[in-house]
Amino acid sequence: MSVALSTSMLLFGLFLALIIFAIFYRLNYASIKGKRGEWHIASILSSLPDSYCLINDFFIQKSGFSTQIDHIVISEFGIFVIETKNYSGWIFGTDNAEYWTKNKYGTKYKFYNPIRQNEAHIKALQYILGISPYKFIPIVVFLKGADLKISTQHIVIHPSQLKSVIYSYNTFLLTTAEKEYIFRQLLSINIVDPEIRKTHLRTIENNVYRKNVATQQGKCPRCGGNLVFRNGKYGKFWGCSNYPKCTYTHK
Repeated sequence: MSVALSTSMLLFGLFLALIIFAIFYRLNYASIKGKRGEWHIASILSSLPDSYCLINDFFIQKSGFSTQIDHIVISEFGIFVIETKNYSGWIFGTDNAEYWTKNKYGTKYKFYNPIRQNEAHIKALQYILGISPYKFIPIVVFLKGADLKISTQHIVIHPSQLKSVIYSYNTFLLTTAEKEYIFRQLLSINIVDPEIRKTHLRTIENNVYRKNVATQQGKCPRCGGNLVFRNGKYGKFWGCSNYPKCTYTHK
């Protein structure tokens, strides 16, 4: 093997190691920051009257899927499912977009649409509890550092608005007995084992890593097709060559 080839392989290995380190550093930093946001919202929710039953950091594994929900508040007026985001800067997004964008001092970062994320949480709870969807109230809370520039029909608010939004719901949807039964049922299936939770987080990290590697190689992380450069209504983007079967896009 030539010296030049060995040097090239070494440089490639170092480059790949730097990419992996950057991804895992970003994920760990985001996780810590996200937990701080969840603790802040949990402290607000803990001041609700005793008639509101609160579960923080709810996690389940059932029938091959796992779900982690930041906060669930069960009341006679419905089940509030709350997703917390600790992002600062301008936040852009719409109801139907797969990803939203955070823009801070010109640095942009894409994250999965929290409205869709919360919809998936509610579907999981419906499956577990067998309760009609109209009894769930999805709420997305961005901490005060976020300047919301979004277009949505859903409840996307700041922490200062959270309690007033919850109190604005005053139509009885559940009896006291139903509320307490749901609370006990969710508590009984909530997984608190730290090892199982770590496995869940590692799965998320691996999925993010695989997605980043695929896009860097020009491959669609969803179906394996080629990424094709296109011009759209809102600018240039990478789209999957298997469209319309696959609708994955990447800016």
